[in-house]
Amino acid sequence: MPTKPTKKDRRDASKQARLEAELRAKKQRRMRFLYVGIGAAAFIALIVGIVLSSGSKPVNVSALNSAAKAAGCGSVQTFPNLGQQHVPKGTIVQYNSNPPTSGSHYQVIPGVIPAPTGVHTAAIQNEIQVHNLEHGHIGIQYAPALPTSVLNALETFARNHDTYVFLAPRPDLPSGVQLAFTRWQSLVDCASPTDAGAVVSFAQKFYDAYHGLGPEGGIPGTPIS
Repeated sequence: MPTKPTKKDRRDASKQARLEAELRAKKQRRMRFLYVGIGAAAFIALIVGIVLSSGSKPVNVSALNSAAKAAGCGSVQTFPNLGQQHVPKGTIVQYNSNPPTSGSHYQVIPGVIPAPTGVHTAAIQNEIQVHNLEHGHIGIQYAPALPTSVLNALETFARNHDTYVFLAPRPDLPSGVQLAFTRWQSLVDCASPTDAGAVVSFAQKFYDAYHGLGPEGGIPGTPIS
């Protein structure tokens, strides 16, 4: 026949139960603090990742516009983001700027899409060059009327920055525009770029401000061979 617990036994059992409950509560508090700490660290890492991948950094637009004016160009124009969906090769996409600055584009074909960086002798299709901009590349495109001295200077500039810059002719630039600089969502067009030194100085400032800042971050291009 079982022995009936004494008052002391009941008191000891109650004390033991309280101790075990306190230990469980402490463990749960430690786990909550741990999860909160891990969550905060993950959130900070996410924010840092978003900032790095979106290429957010301060840009002195006023100084950039001053350099553009000295080069015979207009101010930096910003266009709404048309997204970055990949579409099958052969699809014709409508863009909101000329040259384009964002929007749907062809998916990767190694060595072809994105276009090789560096100096091109033929125009680059819109749906290809937008993929370059997505990777943080800088586009420099010119009309046939661009002075030879300016073109020669820009060819040298492009070769010296040939992992993030593509230079190409663009016969269908808007009327009155001889030269255009693009990056994702931004465009600068130039009506009278006659001073090669001033144009290259602006090109360098535009490059310094924006290269590597596409929506997919900075992905260096493969220089044209």
